[in-house]
Formats: sequence, C-alpha cells, structure tokens
Amino acid sequence: MRLDSAAAIVTGGASGLGAATAEAFRQRGARVTVFDRATGGEAVAQDIGAHFAAVDVTDEASVAAGIASARAAMGRIDVLVNCA
Repeated sequence: MRLDSAAAIVTGGASGLGAATAEAFRQRGARVTVFDRATGGEAVAQDIGAHFAAVDVTDEASVAAGIASARAAMGRIDVLVNCA
C-alpha cells in the first residue's frame, strides 16, 4: 500500500513499535512527524527522513505545540498513530 503525500504523526516514534511504524510510513511515501519525549527521538526521525517534535503526550500544551510544529513542517495532518 502506498501512502504518497499522506502526512502522519506517530506518537512514541523514537523506539519500538512507534519507530517501526514511522519507518514503515516513510517507506510507503508518507511524510511523517515523530512525536516523542525521548532525547533520542530526533536522531531516529533524522535517520528515516522524518520531522521531529519533542512532545509529552500527557501535557496538553506540549501536544498543541507538537501539532503546530507538524502542521508547519507538513502543511496538514492526515493520519495519527498513537504508540505512546
């Protein structure tokens, strides 16, 4: 399945299932923003060609800032995958 031009946010995208999901979306053509509070998240995002936003999903203001960052980077949001 191709996801060309889809804009996706993957929470918990710095490791485990979230990282695998973010990578799979990128391999299928999606633009991805990785949300994670882990400091290693930026390196993971860079490795797969994704945007990174440091987000703590338990903090509403952090989530709002992450969404604004994702919209600025991708123009829109089509898909949300919650792995955090």
